[in-house]
Amino acid sequence: MISICCQAREGTLLISWEELTFHWSDRTGQSDLMFEEMLDKWRRGARGPLPQLTPVQLLNALVLIDQEGPVGRRALAQALQVNDGVTRGLLERLAEQGLVEVSEGTGVKLSRQGRETLQRYLKEIAVRRIKKLDETELVPGKVSVGIHLAKMYKPGITGVLQRDEAIKVGAEGTLTIGVVNGKLSIPPDNKKVAELSPREDARIRELFRPSENDLVIIGFGKDANRALSGALAAVLALEKR
Repeated sequence: MISICCQAREGTLLISWEELTFHWSDRTGQSDLMFEEMLDKWRRGARGPLPQLTPVQLLNALVLIDQEGPVGRRALAQALQVNDGVTRGLLERLAEQGLVEVSEGTGVKLSRQGRETLQRYLKEIAVRRIKKLDETELVPGKVSVGIHLAKMYKPGITGVLQRDEAIKVGAEGTLTIGVVNGKLSIPPDNKKVAELSPREDARIRELFRPSENDLVIIGFGKDANRALSGALAAVLALEKR
């Protein structure tokens, strides 16, 4: 067993998507504002607030609907770890804004506007790919989801904030991996992935094709939904540094 001394805690519905890829040329600005403003408008709107809903859950919902749609409300509620009433309110508001299309008997899917909104948001937070990894030798016995971010590695990043934010949303932890001098390195002590597991080093390079100063954040947990939630929470935590 490989031992990694960072970013983990001891410790449903499974998503089936394999990969989400985005093509873009540059990061365009601060990201949290878009979903924060959307939630703030909902809180002040005639329908009243959506309790429990966070930017991470909103982003998670859009990613899941994009990949699984059409998806039923109860399945989405289970994946987001919120009750059916909150999910109903979320879908009503997304439909009012033209971001989703709801069909009786089949569920909800993103509209063209919804897909464009999601793509634009992920572009702004530098996301290049979201990939379900299943189990990895770096975190044995856990389901993992990896998110590739372009040019987001900065000296001094530790991965601790990312881990903590992932745990808050129900994941069991994260691994933050940066490309430093051409090597996949895990902060804060810059352990080399190739030394921990040559096979996983090769696998991450093949799946994500990261370049210098890119990040790959791997969220892990009991199932793919929790792993995805954790990875997304860790990505949004990068804005807080």
